[in-house]
Amino acid sequence: MNPADLTVRDCGLAFSKGTTLEEGFQNLYDQHYASCYRFLAMTGSSPDDALELLQEAFLRLYESLRDGVRLENPRNWLFRVLQRLRVDEFRRSSRISSYAEFPEDLCEASENSLNPETHLLHRERAERLRSAVGQLTATQYQYLVLRAEGLKFREIADLHGVAIASVFETCGRALRKLGKLTNA
Repeated sequence: MNPADLTVRDCGLAFSKGTTLEEGFQNLYDQHYASCYRFLAMTGSSPDDALELLQEAFLRLYESLRDGVRLENPRNWLFRVLQRLRVDEFRRSSRISSYAEFPEDLCEASENSLNPETHLLHRERAERLRSAVGQLTATQYQYLVLRAEGLKFREIADLHGVAIASVFETCGRALRKLGKLTNA
């Protein structure tokens, strides 16, 4: 059978009947690209590195679908692949990921019409948040980023091979620490 003739249903995904592999892949790409990019940006990848990692992850997704791999949760599968690719990238380049490099543009007020006082307050708050995030452990930071991307505690636990209670406790500690540090 020609891979182009495969339906997404044949690949184990619940898209509408008759959807081709390419259409199903495009749907997954459209659904998960932004979330995966934010995950990479929030965990220290440069924009260029993020684009390269995304290309590799989505290529692997396409190949897996083409080969008939059944994916219960494509988003979690993509996050797992991206984490592994980042680890490989850091090993190759001997770099250490800096979770304290919280992207500035995610904290900045998007409204340019703010008065100077309000703008200053927003900048001070953003700086407190960046400073607080820099004091989280790498695990705390990663779990919070994954939660912000909509993953459930069970999904994060499965992704990292730990107990749900551990993820819940780690996130709780991280949020309490952020609360203390940003309100101080």
